[in-house]
Amino acid sequence: MINVSPEAKQQALFFLSKNQKIAAVKVIKDNSSCGLKEAKDYVDALEGGVQPPVNNVANLDAELLVILNQGNKLNAIKHYKDATGLGLAESKDYIEKLMQFKVNGNMAQQSRDTDIKNIIYDYAGNDQNPIKNFLIKLLIIILVAAALTYVMFNI
Repeated sequence: MINVSPEAKQQALFFLSKNQKIAAVKVIKDNSSCGLKEAKDYVDALEGGVQPPVNNVANLDAELLVILNQGNKLNAIKHYKDATGLGLAESKDYIEKLMQFKVNGNMAQQSRDTDIKNIIYDYAGNDQNPIKNFLIKLLIIILVAAALTYVMFNI
């Protein structure tokens, strides 16, 4: 069996729904470690159950979140599987990723940069707590002094 990502399978299904079989084979070949014949055979197998892919993923995600917020993970997987035409494993993986990145129906929009900025702001010596800042600086000085002492006497 060819190991194909859900995204590549979705692209192949899209090309098949547009009668672009060569493009579908190319997508499968480029996104897996298989040869041309294996990719063609895979696309031929997909061709039997072609469904048009979901046009608006945001609406599908919103529907899935409503189902998930009701505590119906299995129903969400089935809904995604029916809407996209993907397999059960791919649908389950997508729902789990959706659950991981969405919190109570809201997208966790904070990027990594925002998180880093928040961390820096929290620990960058803002003057909200001078005692805490003093203790952190004192701890850094003690650690540097201990490291220098270790290096000087163990060389």
